[in-house]
Amino acid sequence: MRHALLPLAALALAACSSAPAATPSQDQRAAEPEGRTAFYLRSNQDGTLPERIIVHRESARRVAVSKQVDRCTNAAYVTAELDLSRNEASAITGGRLTRDLTQDGFAHINADLNDRTLDIDVPSVNVDEHLMGIGAPWRIYDFDLADISALMEGRAAPREDWGFFVVLAWPDGPAPFVTNRGRADATFIGEEQRQNHATIRYDVRGALNGSLWLDAREGYVVEATFAEPNHSGYDNFHLVLQNVVEGPAGEQAWRDALAAHWQGCP
Repeated sequence: MRHALLPLAALALAACSSAPAATPSQDQRAAEPEGRTAFYLRSNQDGTLPERIIVHRESARRVAVSKQVDRCTNAAYVTAELDLSRNEASAITGGRLTRDLTQDGFAHINADLNDRTLDIDVPSVNVDEHLMGIGAPWRIYDFDLADISALMEGRAAPREDWGFFVVLAWPDGPAPFVTNRGRADATFIGEEQRQNHATIRYDVRGALNGSLWLDAREGYVVEATFAEPNHSGYDNFHLVLQNVVEGPAGEQAWRDALAAHWQGCP
């Protein structure tokens, strides 16, 4: 039975270019999507190794993700602090979902967005790394595109080319555990209907290679397929939206999803 732990969390169990990227135009935001909870399924592109990914917008500047495979087993609980003025995460905490539905955080990434560095700290396995030369804006791939969603949502998806720099936590193998993967360029293709959503499609090349669909009106990720896996044991990447719950109902849906993971467990 596989345990649902993001690589950031799995760091504790396992023991880029600095040129600016093109970014979407910073249009006036719609009402902030606080409370929104989006349910995804992540797997290989052939459907194997499915995992439930739940993305919750706790506030304008904070997003939380739980990743769950089987009930009553380890589940990840990862949070990110967002710098909306810089269009990047300023800090990420990896951890586990506890029985009282809180985060047991033990892996930390703190970004210096001026010096373009990341400090990676996992005391339980003596990981203390300093990653330099992070391009702007940076995204961490093993966060299952939750940072892309959070920093895009609340406004229409851009009808233009844009880009981002990819960082990956990969605990299986030699150090360093967190590495720069380089720049990914998203080329605007056009409008498509995807998963019953009106979306904008982008072809992505570079550090990631595949396709990405964003909700045309609200900007969050609807689907993505990339050749590169973001967790060990996978061959590639497929993320597909299952459902979105808005506002106060989204807050309740998040709490219910966390509680259901442990309900009736010994």
